[in-house]
Amino acid sequence: MATVQSLKKKLQTIRSTSKVTRAMKTASTVKYSKLSGIYAEYEKYAGEYLHLYETYRSEFNSVFSCSNPDAPCCYVVITSNKGMCGSFNTELLSFFHEIYEKDGGVAISCGKKAADYFERKGIKAQKAFVFDDIPSYEQVAELFGYICALMEKGEISSVKTVYPGYINMMKQRPVCHDLFTYEEGMANDEAPLFVPDRETVIKKTAEKILLSVLYKRVLETSLGAQAATLTAMRAAYDTACEYSAKLETEMNRKRQSQVTADVIEISSEFSMKGDI
Repeated sequence: MATVQSLKKKLQTIRSTSKVTRAMKTASTVKYSKLSGIYAEYEKYAGEYLHLYETYRSEFNSVFSCSNPDAPCCYVVITSNKGMCGSFNTELLSFFHEIYEKDGGVAISCGKKAADYFERKGIKAQKAFVFDDIPSYEQVAELFGYICALMEKGEISSVKTVYPGYINMMKQRPVCHDLFTYEEGMANDEAPLFVPDRETVIKKTAEKILLSVLYKRVLETSLGAQAATLTAMRAAYDTACEYSAKLETEMNRKRQSQVTADVIEISSEFSMKGDI
């Protein structure tokens, strides 16, 4: 049976845990709030780019035409850097593993959790990228440049991004989406003016569009990671507080029992002296 002293030690440990989880919850709240603002603004920007992409899809995709159809598909696996977010990374990596086992291909890891998983499973990554908790456009541009170089060299035939699609704060769903497809675009009768020339404008615009798509998916992953971390830390903090309250109640009961026992003992001694 636990003594008051052992309960006191447990309580100190739980209170320390509570302080850590509260600090992590606060940090996640700040990051989630900042990422929500960035993502909301960028989503509108990316939406306009996607509309342009759908209109001129066939022309834009010609910039990234496949030079080697027999080359493998490249999977860009995007995870968080830390594991304090429940099943966020586990579900995504299990989802990727099923696809990879079935279809094969090559992969690029984005995030420390993806890199660790690749090493553990013996999957050789083409390259590993690590982004900040709030990823910058420049970091994703480096990844995009590397993908384009692989396409130009004929080392890959297509690109798919595997990432946790953001539904809401409480839910993220693993998805595997093409970075671009070779479908025909919508009919467009307009003849826009291209300056300095058509080829340059198409190439630069295509790069901007697909980079914006990739950046949006990386932002989505970071937003989901912070949401999952915030949810996990909030639950851990609440659990620690509840357990702390239970321990305090149990300690008070034991102390009260001890006081009552002491009072009874003293009363018995006085009674015995009175009888004498």
